[in-house]
Amino acid sequence: MPDTIVEDRRATAGEIRAHRAALKALVDEYHLGNPRLRRDGAIVVSAPDRGYSAMARFVAAANELVGSYVHVLADDTPGVGGVADPL
Repeated sequence: MPDTIVEDRRATAGEIRAHRAALKALVDEYHLGNPRLRRDGAIVVSAPDRGYSAMARFVAAANELVGSYVHVLADDTPGVGGVADPL
C-alpha cells in the first residue's frame, strides 16, 4: 500500500508528463481507456466498471510511480471539464 494520501502534495502536469510512458503502460495494465491530461495535472480516464476498482488500483500505482498524489478522474464524472490533451 502506498504511503501517499490525498493530503500529500499533488503532482503537477509537468511531473505527470515526465512519467508519461510509464503512466500510459499503467493505463493499459489496469484496462482503462482514453487517458488525457488536464492543465491542472489531473489525469482523466475512461473506467471499465461502475465500481471504479481498476481506477483505484491505477491511482495507487501512479502515486508510487510519480512520488506524489496523482489526481485521477473518470470521464463520466459530472463537471470533469477542463482542457485535456492526450496523455
